[in-house]
Amino acid sequence: MLTGFNTEIDCEGVTYHVQTEDRGASKPLIESLVYVRGEILATRRTPYGDLLQAGAEMAAVQTLMERQHRTIVDAIRAGRINLLTEPPVAGASDTTVSRRSPVAGKLAGGGSDAAKPAQKTLDEVIADWLAEQQHGERIRLRVLGGEDLTFGAPFALEVTIQTTPGEAPVAGAHATARFLSTTMKPAGLAEGTSDDTGTVLLKGTIPGLDQGQGLLVVAVSHPRGNDEVKFLIRR
Repeated sequence: MLTGFNTEIDCEGVTYHVQTEDRGASKPLIESLVYVRGEILATRRTPYGDLLQAGAEMAAVQTLMERQHRTIVDAIRAGRINLLTEPPVAGASDTTVSRRSPVAGKLAGGGSDAAKPAQKTLDEVIADWLAEQQHGERIRLRVLGGEDLTFGAPFALEVTIQTTPGEAPVAGAHATARFLSTTMKPAGLAEGTSDDTGTVLLKGTIPGLDQGQGLLVVAVSHPRGNDEVKFLIRR
């Protein structure tokens, strides 16, 4: 089973939590859930059994999972939450499953426009939106070492910062690792600056926590943009 992704997005006063995970070899499926105030707002499922049958390695599945997660996160950041909550126009290969709730209806803006079916798939709309943004290059980060974070244990994260589109390394980006929990004040654990390869190593120790939940937030800032990734800490 591959390690999934968790991201929180604040958009127009609403906090969305996006969780994407691999359901495992027994059920080869990538599932993304969008939560608002603890309620599931939308679900997106993508089977990948055909990839395995074709001989694809798990690295390809990991890339697919990251792409699905990023697509949903970008949709929310673009203010297109309605694409996740309105009934999709589904083709044979469409894997989106949406569920409209009272919260979803409110967030989608209501009215007749929100009830209209999407004319493009989610991926197509986000691709179009990203193309419009190419005049202002953005950055994205990738993190290695965040899969098995444990309370009270040291960590070492290799953070790589690249432009998107283009995937060129970004030097001089400021990276931080912060600890957030439900029972303690936020704490900065590590920081550094990316080198010419766009890489920076963040090392530190996660505080111990007897109860409650905790997240390690890795964030980068640069004149070209900002990005962050959150990792759930385990006991």
